[in-house]
Amino acid sequence: METTETKGPAAELVDRLWRAYAPFQRGRSTDRDLAAMLAILVLAGFIESASEPGDELVKRWTRAVTEAPFGHSPLRDLRAALQVAARHERFPARAVEHLESVFSDDEARGELPWAAAFLSALQQPPTAAEAGLEEVGGLLLERYIEESSAPTGEYYTPRALTRLLAEAVSPQPGDRVLDPSCGTGGFLVAAAQHIAEQGHAGDASLEGYAMDHRNPQLAMLNLAAHGIDQPLVRASDPGALFRSLGNGMADFVLCNPPFNQRVQGLEHLGWPFGLPPESNANFAWLQLAWSRLSDKGKAALIMPSGAASARGREGEIRREMLIQGALLAVVALPANLFSHTTVPVHLWLLARDKSRHMPTGETDSVLFIDASRLGTQVPRQARVLSPAERERIISRFHAWLRSPRATADEPGFSRSVVYKEILENDGCPLDPRLYVLPAQERPAAALDTRRLLDELARGAERTAGATPRLGKSFDLSERAAHSGTETPRVPLRRIVEGIVEGVFEAPAPGLLLAGPSGSLIRADHYVDAGGVPVVMPKDLTGSGFSTADIRRVSERQAMELERFRLRNGDIVLARRGELGRAAVVRGEQHGWVCGTGCFLLRPPAGLDADYFAAYLRGGEARTWLDSHSTGSMSMKTISLRVLGDLPVALPDLATQQAIADTMAQLDAHEHLLREQLDLTRRIRHGALSGGIIAPS
Repeated sequence: METTETKGPAAELVDRLWRAYAPFQRGRSTDRDLAAMLAILVLAGFIESASEPGDELVKRWTRAVTEAPFGHSPLRDLRAALQVAARHERFPARAVEHLESVFSDDEARGELPWAAAFLSALQQPPTAAEAGLEEVGGLLLERYIEESSAPTGEYYTPRALTRLLAEAVSPQPGDRVLDPSCGTGGFLVAAAQHIAEQGHAGDASLEGYAMDHRNPQLAMLNLAAHGIDQPLVRASDPGALFRSLGNGMADFVLCNPPFNQRVQGLEHLGWPFGLPPESNANFAWLQLAWSRLSDKGKAALIMPSGAASARGREGEIRREMLIQGALLAVVALPANLFSHTTVPVHLWLLARDKSRHMPTGETDSVLFIDASRLGTQVPRQARVLSPAERERIISRFHAWLRSPRATADEPGFSRSVVYKEILENDGCPLDPRLYVLPAQERPAAALDTRRLLDELARGAERTAGATPRLGKSFDLSERAAHSGTETPRVPLRRIVEGIVEGVFEAPAPGLLLAGPSGSLIRADHYVDAGGVPVVMPKDLTGSGFSTADIRRVSERQAMELERFRLRNGDIVLARRGELGRAAVVRGEQHGWVCGTGCFLLRPPAGLDADYFAAYLRGGEARTWLDSHSTGSMSMKTISLRVLGDLPVALPDLATQQAIADTMAQLDAHEHLLREQLDLTRRIRHGALSGGIIAPS
């Protein structure tokens, strides 16, 4: 997140607004609260900036803010103020459908108990006008996403990334910009801001489609909070978009589509580079973006790193994209850029016609940039690309566009590679790390030791900074766990069934099953390269997954094991060996296969998967599993029937989330300490190898 770049009035105001909202946050509907916050900001900005907002609007707003400090609900006046403002031709949110509904207080939608405190905090100095409404809106949205466990139904793209993509393709006044999976509208905001820096953003055409049908209103309000008053944002779904692939009307496409998504009914569509597999729509999104481009158009998409090297049909599509000149560049970005996933990503830059952007005779190459080591990160926060790091990526790309042959490669960072070299590699892989030459290592051990000492000092600062946050998280989870309600122990089988009388009732049951038997997945089913990963107990490490020695099966074989395919939010746990190993499936593991030696647990909706995984890894569950296991001391085994009897402490959802957050912070803290230990050992080795004692 880019909050580290801004410490001025906007950040101060957002901190104050969040303190007003936080006491009411627990258990609330995230999308509605966020929409109401943005609507209040839009109203406040309009009233402060409009020369003649109108007497009725001013009266309603004034009464709302005057009574808010006394705890009176401002919803009625805010709703009336929105209705009046929407009739004003200069109001930026006129196009938002059912706008006044964000302030409804009917029984079905519930009240907004935080609104009075929020509105009161907004009136204190610095105000939104003094802090800059656009910056306040952006920071508040980031804060909301960071603090919410299930923010808006689609992954939020941090502003550092939306700015990176917008600056890379560089839309200009009058251009047409499309985001076919726009979420809360971040890419459209970034494009409009970039265009405004070149001229007048009002001349641009901004269009977006939201995959989550709650998000068009959020996106429109986010755009309105940034002063953008003529966007077109509609709800859609991948199938509808893919059925209308190419109208060639967009000058620029910016997008962070859903990763590894399953979409059916793709076979009869006119794909320009080849039919994508139904099990993974990554290359459907890439082809959709390219097809929507005008002749002069460019596209920038965020893709999972696996899309650059996946075999089979995806490799064939990559080859066609390369041969037909669709690909400009691929940039490997760092892991942990997103607040809700650690998945490392790539940036793909496409062109409808490369000859319009590059010198004649120099279009037969691709630029690869390895930026995977850039960015800074503090514990429990996402990694952030600084403006200087973004500029390094963008300037290298633009210089290469002007003249690929005149732009020197930069070892360790970038390299221009001709088609012939890429096509010679089996599967036409496009991972920048395969092509960027490593930077030359410094020969002096003493210099390396000094660098490690500097890293050790920085790590000590991070560890020291993480400790107070860990203490606060412990306090929060302890308060939640000791709120006066006794925590019941419920058999895992009953939890999966979705109904535990007096505790919770899920709309649909979950799933608990053992991995496929040896007859379903035999030794000859595994493939040497590519394919779909199969998770075995050895691949469960700590709180995550290791791919160092993971086995794989073909996509065809994986489709026959559909019942055992993993989804986001599933939990994979070991059924043999060291019992209690468990990890939550994230976006990168979506579509993998649960292996023979594991169980697949899919908690019912309304339960926190991270809490369940943490509990299964904890001492109470491990002790029970060990005492009920069979087999030898070195190879313990637990059956599915016995696992179903495992008693699980089942607090309310808010307590589950608080405990899960504390466990995640402990994992991050342990990781920091292990890094410190590893650095210390390397420094000791370096000191004896020439750092202090010179070799003879």
